[in-house]
Amino acid sequence: MGDQILASILQGVIWFLNIFTWLIVINALLSWIMTPKHPIRIFIGRIVEPFIAPFRKLTEGFRSPTFPVDFSPLFAYIALQIIIMLLERLQYLVMF
Repeated sequence: MGDQILASILQGVIWFLNIFTWLIVINALLSWIMTPKHPIRIFIGRIVEPFIAPFRKLTEGFRSPTFPVDFSPLFAYIALQIIIMLLERLQYLVMF
């Protein structure tokens, strides 16, 4: 019984992280076509920025005036995918 509850909680966390991953992707894509002051960008940015900000500090050295690409959403996406894979493995171990 306890294992099923833990597996369900893990499934909920994995579901939430997958949605969060999509929000990061959507925010990155919208940055190409919308201004930063657009209400949708502001809304999504408020949700994902606390997670992306540490990665932005790590990637400050990559940016230059001639190549102004922000790689922090990519690194945040990769980190979330690793966390999701670990949680899925943990969920599998709990279930069996």
